[in-house]
Amino acid sequence: MKNILIIILLLGASFTSISQAQVVRNTAEAVTNKKAIALGKEQLEKDIVQLSGFKTKVAAFKLAFHNKQSKELIALQKDIVTDMEREVEQSERKIAQDRKELTQSASEKNSSTREVRSSRRDRVNGNLGGRRDLRDDRRDKRDDQRDLMDDQGDLKNQVARTNRQKQILNTLNAYIFSLEASAKEKAIANMKLMDEFIKTMEADITETKAELAEDKTEQREDRRERREDRRERSLRRPYGN
Repeated sequence: MKNILIIILLLGASFTSISQAQVVRNTAEAVTNKKAIALGKEQLEKDIVQLSGFKTKVAAFKLAFHNKQSKELIALQKDIVTDMEREVEQSERKIAQDRKELTQSASEKNSSTREVRSSRRDRVNGNLGGRRDLRDDRRDKRDDQRDLMDDQGDLKNQVARTNRQKQILNTLNAYIFSLEASAKEKAIANMKLMDEFIKTMEADITETKAELAEDKTEQREDRRERREDRRERSLRRPYGN
């Protein structure tokens, strides 16, 4: 009887340790997600303002080209290139942030996988089976797997956009617009690159909005997981010692 009591106490202590670790992980994920939402909103507002300013400069450049205003062309091209350099720098920072988020998602997915294994063992062994919901852990694992795949896609898209932005920047930085009739075709082709750069900025905004939606979904999942943590702690309290 004494040995059985010791085993029960050890199992209870081990399960409490696992539960506490899960609570800490869920709380940390919630804090990280809250910061990501705040950062995403701030970045979205900034991107929208910068896109509007960039579009205005490109429109003014095209008008100056049409009116054959060479001094205005030079000044506007310089401003446009400067804006492109800023955008590329911001895109590089977004890549770094996406890589950080991908690492976090991979960690969360690994943790949820371990929780499924643990709850499966509890159910098989009959240890506290009614207090560990394997179904919920499997759902959390599916959510984390989906989040990981989303972050992998976000990083891939951001890298592709940034590389294209760099290519356009390098081309326009080296090109000198001419008002000569013989250079018109080439000039128009390079102005189209400005339009393409605008599209990369618009795509970036669309991606940021999608990431914000994903983060808000994760936030709801975090709240649900914390509610489950509180419910499980409440159920275990009478058996804690």
